[in-house]
Order: sequence, then structure tokens, then C-alpha cells
Amino acid sequence: MHSGKGVLANNRFRQPAQITLKSNDGYQTLNITLVGQQYPDYLILELSRQYRWQDILPQLKANKTFAFTTVAASGEQVTGTVDLLSMTQFPQKLLFVSYPREANIQSLRASPRIPVNCNAELQLHLGHGKGNRLAGTIVDVSGKGVGFQYKGTQPACIDDTDDLLASVTVMSSESDFLLGPMHVKSLDVAGPEVWQFGLAFKNKPDDLQNLLGKLLMASSEVKALLSDNDIGFETSDNTLQAES
Repeated sequence: MHSGKGVLANNRFRQPAQITLKSNDGYQTLNITLVGQQYPDYLILELSRQYRWQDILPQLKANKTFAFTTVAASGEQVTGTVDLLSMTQFPQKLLFVSYPREANIQSLRASPRIPVNCNAELQLHLGHGKGNRLAGTIVDVSGKGVGFQYKGTQPACIDDTDDLLASVTVMSSESDFLLGPMHVKSLDVAGPEVWQFGLAFKNKPDDLQNLLGKLLMASSEVKALLSDNDIGFETSDNTLQAES
């Protein structure tokens, strides 16, 4: 783990990002924009206009610490926890948060595959229809595709992977989402009765950055980070400057 302060110090403004809030129903990921900062004290985040302030305010007050993910200007993926310092809804819905602490920083350019651990189901597109759903895990993601592992026997319908397509449904606490269609590039043994598909996007996603963020937020490591009760920082209610 590293501090996220240095890697975000020279970040450009209007940078897409995401925060994940814990709720009674699980976790909710919100789309935000990094609009400013005062290094090394705080970041300024703007909530998307798609959210109503009266709906989000109770969750923000209940989550004084939450997960934050963005891609730095240097090309590094930054995922960590931030503390809510203050917030306001006029003239924009803005959150003032601390710099990410205990941040996980990975270089997207130097390491094209990012390890994740997302529950998912794969379904092959066969000549006579779709095959049975295979329950497994997305184990890595890149700009070109994903790696999918499952435990069981090799699908009897696969003689070779040429021109074979598949779709993958990612299980998320917020809402499931679909990846596909995808080309099956490989099928290899990854362990005792464990098989791994190498899958490539048939068409490049329109919003690859948002997709990468959703996969990272659905990963079990990020969920474990959010469930940590030792937040290490207490924010006084007096610092929450907001109007309901």
C-alpha cells in the first residue's frame, strides 16, 4: 500500500472518478468528477447531476469514510479510502474529502492487466444457441478484455475457440451488468479442475474508464476495504456543512 498524495498532486481537473458508499442493501457506486484540490489537504469532488441531493445526503452523513477510485494523469489507477470533510449543494453538489490513504496504486500503462476478483457468470454463444451459465470469477481486466475462471469440467461443446463468442454477467451489489459479446481467445487449465477463459472485447466499450471502475468496485478486495471498521479518522458532525 502507498499514499495516493503524490500520484494525484499533478492531476488534471474534470477527472472522472467514483466513490462507493455502504448502505443497508449493500454498496452503491456514484459517478463523480474531480474538479479541484488543495494539495496535500483535500480533494474537491462534484456529484453527477443524475443524483438528487435529498436522496444522497443521508448516505453521505452515514458514510464519513468511503472508497474512492480514479485514474491519475500519470496513467496510474488509484483506489483508496477518503474521509468526508465537508459538503455543499450550492451552487454545485460538492464534496470535500481527504487525499486517499492506504491507497492501492497500479500503473495501467506498465501493467495492462489489473487483478480483480468479481463474481460473474459466463455464457457461451454456440451455433445452436447459448450454452449453460458457468459460475466463476473475473480474475483480471485490461483495455482489451478479461480473464474468467471457474471450477468444474471442461465444456464438452468446445473443440476449438476460433470465432467462439461469449457474454459475461458481473454480479454487483448495486446492479448486475453485462460484458459482451466477447471473443473467446483461449481456454487453459489454471489448477485442479479450474479452467480459465481469455476473453477479448468484440467491440471496444464506449466508456472503458467507467467499465474499469465498475469492475474494480465490484472486486472483493475493494468490498473488504469498505467493510473495515477501523476508519482511523472521526469527522465531527459540525464539519458537515450541508443543507438538507
